[in-house]
Amino acid sequence: MANNRTSLFGGGASTSGGSGGGVAGGGSGSYNQYDEERENDRAIDQIANRAAALKRITIDIQEEAEQQQSLLDGMGQYMDKSRGLVGNVSRYFDKVLKENRHRRYAYYVLGLVVLFLILYRW
Repeated sequence: MANNRTSLFGGGASTSGGSGGGVAGGGSGSYNQYDEERENDRAIDQIANRAAALKRITIDIQEEAEQQQSLLDGMGQYMDKSRGLVGNVSRYFDKVLKENRHRRYAYYVLGLVVLFLILYRW
């Protein structure tokens, strides 16, 4: 029964107090505990390494998200500026097309643009 106990519990109080055979049983039990502790330490180190890697990855993701957010903000500002410019040009063309003498110039310009596009395609 003592052998079953040592195999289950790695050497208890009853086997470590004896001389000869008890020391050998206690020594093997402590050796198993030492191996288990080393394995646990290795597992803890692996978990710590994985946690550090995940931390680096999340920091990289956060930095990338911040960069993309700043790019999108910049694009939004440029879009607002271009919308204003297009609105100004549109108002100018409305003003030009309402007057008969300027309408002829607008048609000339439009014809030149179309001609240029046709020549460019060929």
